Amino acid sequence: MTPADWPSLQPQIALAQRLGPPHEAALTAWLAEQDTRRTDPAFARLFSDHISLPGIAPGDYAHRLVRSRHGNLLGGIRFYGQDISRPFVEIVAHSFPDLPSLAACVATEWSPFAPTDLRLLTAEPLPPPARTDMTIHAAPCGQMSPPDGRVRLTIPDSPDLAISLVKQRYTDLAETDPTLAANLQPANPEDLRDWHAAGALRLILVDNQPVGCLIITDGAVAWLNGDEVMEEVIATHATGQSYAASAQMAWAAEPGRAPTRLLTGTIDTANPASRHSAQKAGRPVVLRYVFVPLS
Repeated sequence: MTPADWPSLQPQIALAQRLGPPHEAALTAWLAEQDTRRTDPAFARLFSDHISLPGIAPGDYAHRLVRSRHGNLLGGIRFYGQDISRPFVEIVAHSFPDLPSLAACVATEWSPFAPTDLRLLTAEPLPPPARTDMTIHAAPCGQMSPPDGRVRLTIPDSPDLAISLVKQRYTDLAETDPTLAANLQPANPEDLRDWHAAGALRLILVDNQPVGCLIITDGAVAWLNGDEVMEEVIATHATGQSYAASAQMAWAAEPGRAPTRLLTGTIDTANPASRHSAQKAGRPVVLRYVFVPLS
């Protein structure tokens, strides 16, 4: 099974070709990994060890290769925000000619879970009633916008200030934008300490005063391997000044940064400010996760 076998992956093949041979290989390896999840009990246990649903066996959480007279698909059950009351089906790849026939197949195949949506990884937005879940932003560091000198990044001696900044920003967000806050999960203190120990945590300084923090570490979004933005917060009093974009530019230009290495990350559809920051920093939308209702 290769990406070329799946019509739905053609836009991703084109993106991988634009990015270069290593990313073409990454797409192929990612698809192979998704396929192995059909028969990997360890993957199914990631769900079954923590979820008990009536009529659902542990193997039901594994990926499935479904063949029908309308088309084929590879996918598996997921739960939005790890909430078992919000099941959806992640479609890795498919060959269906239209979304209604794909949705009908998914609704039947995963009916014991009663999913409300399927989710696709697409290059372009889809018309309603489909809705974008997250946009994926990526660019090689050497092709991002040059640093504007408005901020300075520093590695702190302790993660404590970053922990405080993250906690306060999400507390403020819950009051000012509860819809977005409900979709986001702040980095927990343990992760922030680990990232600090690994040298991945940066404080964002303006006039030598901390206004936020940025955590970027080795990671991947789908098959887009590189460095991933794991957390970025700007203190409420300093928002609206494009400091997040300036911080990303400064990070990409740090000494020793490989110019061909991707800086990736996902942004919730309800977060236009972060999307603007990423695009201003030179990280355009390259893919998006899109929900398609099954009703």
